[in-house]
Amino acid sequence: MTIALTGILALLVLASLSFARSSTTQTARQGRGDIALQVADAGVNRYISRLVEDPRYYERWIDLAEDPRIDPYGAVHAPGTAWTPGVPWTYAGPSQSWVQLQDARFGTAAYSLRVTPPEPGSDLVTVQATGQASRNSPSPVTRSVQSQIHPSSIADFQMISNASIKYGSSATTTGKLYSAGDINHQGVAQAPAYAQHWVCSSNAFNCPGSNPTGSVFTGGAYDSATTPSFQSKFPTPIDFSHFTQSRLDIKDAAEAGGTAWNDPTANGWLVQFLADGRARVHKITGGGDIGSSLNTIGCPATVNVPANGAMYFEQSVIVSDGSTKTDSCSSTVGPRPSVVNGRVTIATKGNVYIGGNITYASSGDDVLGLISANEVIIARYAPRVLTWRAASLAQSGQWRTYQGSATGNHDDMTYIGSQTTADGGYASMYSNRTYQYDETLQRLRPPFYPILEGSWETFYWREVQPPA
Repeated sequence: MTIALTGILALLVLASLSFARSSTTQTARQGRGDIALQVADAGVNRYISRLVEDPRYYERWIDLAEDPRIDPYGAVHAPGTAWTPGVPWTYAGPSQSWVQLQDARFGTAAYSLRVTPPEPGSDLVTVQATGQASRNSPSPVTRSVQSQIHPSSIADFQMISNASIKYGSSATTTGKLYSAGDINHQGVAQAPAYAQHWVCSSNAFNCPGSNPTGSVFTGGAYDSATTPSFQSKFPTPIDFSHFTQSRLDIKDAAEAGGTAWNDPTANGWLVQFLADGRARVHKITGGGDIGSSLNTIGCPATVNVPANGAMYFEQSVIVSDGSTKTDSCSSTVGPRPSVVNGRVTIATKGNVYIGGNITYASSGDDVLGLISANEVIIARYAPRVLTWRAASLAQSGQWRTYQGSATGNHDDMTYIGSQTTADGGYASMYSNRTYQYDETLQRLRPPFYPILEGSWETFYWREVQPPA
């Protein structure tokens, strides 16, 4: 009996040792797996840091941690070398390039990258980072993550103003708000509000002090007196002078694509987007204030929405027309609402006027950007009930209606999009005003629309199978 009990005890001890050894091995492997995942994520963040310095880094360079690129002719290009913009590439086989990140207690860890450039009309860069732990052991552990990242754009905000802004008691804002002065909101702000000076809810225009009422600023508020403060969110405030480059880039792209207009005899240009992916462009002549009325509407030239998304006008431009005027060829009669089919940005050295309704052919797939070197103005001949959708930028003036008070022929305005204005503005020509942020703009930036310098965001992140 003693011998039998001793044998059973010995077996139990052996089983316990075997289980402990197995548990230790499994725990160590799990630890190596966690390290590999963390290293892969660090690889994504390191690549983001490259894009912060150069938003087109992926077009110009093959990263040192990136697998060799294969061009369309089959030539292999090594990591760390220059790349020709516009040339596509592929990869072959399992991960080949490895950059060591750390020496952990589970052994040497390193990561490897594969990069997919944005599709036409998008700015989402796809990065696959593969991390490997215990590379100096016979059985390294490998895990891979895929992340889509994109630059933060001014269109990520419902309103950006270089001056103080105020919303009335009936206003509900659904997108982020930013002001270099005060944000005075008497309605409901469902998304965060960032004011370099003060946030409040006051009957006065300027805030008498910091008072981010929780029932108003339900998405949170940050100003010079809150904790955390505006400065903690924006160490470097938004600089409106940086937006000029986007307008110049559009000019260059439009001139290269044949969609740039410049005629000193023109009083302005009228653009009407058509649901079939084209646009009519009319030359406006005859003098007068084109925000008040259109004198002579020239014969239309019909063009395709450009593949590069750039349309440029040296003179002021009107988008859509709410009047009933006939053009000089008697080929079109107003009103001329727009249906945008495509992804396009209009830029002008003058003003942008909103003359009529603007909608999209396919919500979530189409997008319109409007960039004015001066002001964005809703024309006096805009419809009694106006609905328009776009991301709009008034770089050096106001975002406003032609008249400052409601008239008997302007009832309701609904704006869906993102506003950016240097000097604030108003839309009080309309008795009732509704502002809605366009959620599509968070993933679909209008072509060449200004980005916030040094800021990239993750659109999605997921674990995937390593390259094989």
